[in-house]
Amino acid sequence: MAQTQFEDLFNFKFTTTQGFSLASRILDIRRQAERLANQANDKQIQNGEFATMFADNIKDWMNDLARVADLALDTHLESNATEKTQND
Repeated sequence: MAQTQFEDLFNFKFTTTQGFSLASRILDIRRQAERLANQANDKQIQNGEFATMFADNIKDWMNDLARVADLALDTHLESNATEKTQND
């Protein structure tokens, strides 16, 4: 599944009342993890060897977290939502 964006959530009809809220929060986790990974990457470029090792670890952890959030979002959407039709 392609990386889901916030606007994409409006194209789903959720089977649970909290479905949209959960999907948007998972998406927030991914965005924050990606943002931290990018900041760590920027610091890695700017600073010395030890900062580089530390930033590289943070970047990897945040990218892993973003991937996990993406998988959780995909699973949630597959289990608890259907794509809206023009009649919905």
